[in-house]
Amino acid sequence: MKQALRLYGRIKSNQIILIAILGVLVTCFIGGVNTYYGRAITNIGSDSELGGVLMGIMLLAAGAATCADQTRHLNTWLSTQSASRRQFFISKVVWMIIAPIVLGAAIDLFMSITIRSDNLHKVASNNLNDAVELFYVASVVVLVSTIIGPIWQKIVISLFVLIVWSSISVGVNTISFKLGMKELSQSTEFIMLVTFVAAMLLLGASYYIVGIIGTESEHDTVRVPALRWPVIIFVFASTLALPLLNGSSLTAGSFVLPAILSVITFIFVFKPKLSWQK
Repeated sequence: MKQALRLYGRIKSNQIILIAILGVLVTCFIGGVNTYYGRAITNIGSDSELGGVLMGIMLLAAGAATCADQTRHLNTWLSTQSASRRQFFISKVVWMIIAPIVLGAAIDLFMSITIRSDNLHKVASNNLNDAVELFYVASVVVLVSTIIGPIWQKIVISLFVLIVWSSISVGVNTISFKLGMKELSQSTEFIMLVTFVAAMLLLGASYYIVGIIGTESEHDTVRVPALRWPVIIFVFASTLALPLLNGSSLTAGSFVLPAILSVITFIFVFKPKLSWQK
């Protein structure tokens, strides 16, 4: 495991350094804008904003760097090393997810110590909440990226899944409120715990899948054959459920978009040979 961490960290050292520099530059830019305009233009940089923004920006940069691994065939080369694919998976999680989150929180805490030392508890609490939420988002993207092969499909399906899960979360909170569980649904500690556990379960699923697929399946839409039909069913069911989560009722027209998206997904997943020739 240590060898995998060292090897991947050494290979991605330039990108990791650039991600760190990006975080510092964003902090300087936001601090300069807020200082010049007296925070009249943007509230980013206050106790509740800077840490989450830095984490999000650096995670996006880390995601782009990770996608570049596939275009440069780095994943194929890593599979030839003595470490296992699962060990390199953990290395990617550490360097490309945990490290940006920790660095973003550290920068915000440093700025708070030098500027707003009386609000450290609030800053740390907000950073922890943002870190858990972004860790969950990253775990969703990791699971989708593990199952899906082509890069553009990873991005599209990740956005789709995040929209679906956001709608589900809103729906669950609404139901909890109606059932008289207002205090529980609004408890920050409870939400953070559930979010963190969900993120760990998703990463655990990704960890398992990484061990049963090979690099030769990177060009397949769904890299796990057993998940091809579940993916199509998920697209249909989730698209059909979105109007219900938003308070709308099902009509005949509600099935049009789910059917179209399911057919498109089927074509990309199974790639049927369409031809006019008999």
